[in-house]
Amino acid sequence: MYGIDPRTASPDRWSLAPEDTLGLVFWTRNPASLIQDKGLLEPYQKVIHFTLTGWEEVEHRAPTLEEGLELMARTAEAFGPEKIVWRFSPIPDVPDVLERFCRISQRVAELGITQCYLAYLQPNDLMQEARSKEIRRQNLVSMAVLKAPPLEARLCNEDDTFREGDLDLSIFMPYGVCEDGSRFASAVVTEGCGCALMVDPFTVNESCIYGCKFCYAADKSLSPKKRSTTTSVFRLPLSP
Repeated sequence: MYGIDPRTASPDRWSLAPEDTLGLVFWTRNPASLIQDKGLLEPYQKVIHFTLTGWEEVEHRAPTLEEGLELMARTAEAFGPEKIVWRFSPIPDVPDVLERFCRISQRVAELGITQCYLAYLQPNDLMQEARSKEIRRQNLVSMAVLKAPPLEARLCNEDDTFREGDLDLSIFMPYGVCEDGSRFASAVVTEGCGCALMVDPFTVNESCIYGCKFCYAADKSLSPKKRSTTTSVFRLPLSP
C-alpha cells in the first residue's frame, strides 16, 4: 500500500501483511464492501467507525437513514457489535436533530453497540457551524440524557469548545479519543487530539464519491486527476 507517512508528510510504501499490521481502522458511511469482503479482513485486528447521522439534506449520495440503519445491523452481524463505533458526526444542523439522534441511538443500542462519538462541524469543513455555543451545548446535554443504554456517548477530544466555564459539559458528556492505540494493545505516537498516528491511503489526489456538502473531501478542486471509488477509508496504526 502507498500512503503518506504522518511523521514526515512524505509518501511511502507500507506492508499490509497481517504480521506487519497492528490493526485496521475503517471510517465509512457505507460498509457494504467491507461486509462483502469480510473474509479478507479475518486475519486483522479491526474496528469500523460507522458514520450515520440521517442528515440527508446535505449527504445526497450517502445511504439514507433507513438504509444506514439496515447497514448498521448487517455490519454488527458480520463483525460483531464490539467492533463497531457509531459516529454521529457532524451533528446535523436541522430542527429535529434530537429526534434523529434518538432514533439511531435506540437501534444502535439494540444491536449491542456501546460506543458513540459526536462532533460538530469543524474549521476544515466546507460548511460553517451556524449554531451558537449555547445551542450546541444544550443539544449535547440533551443527547447525553436521551441516548439509549448501554450506549456511551463522547464528544471528540479535538473540540475544546466546551471544556471550561459556563459551557463545561463534562459531567454530562465526557470527551473521548477515538483511537488511541490501546484497542490494538500497542503504545504508539499520537496526534494532538490523542489519536494514534496512522497511515492513511486517502490523499488530496482522491475525492470521496459521496460528496457531502460539508466535507473537505467533496472539494473537487483537490482531485484534478482521479476520483476515489472506494466506499471507505482505512488507516493503519504505525508500529512503535
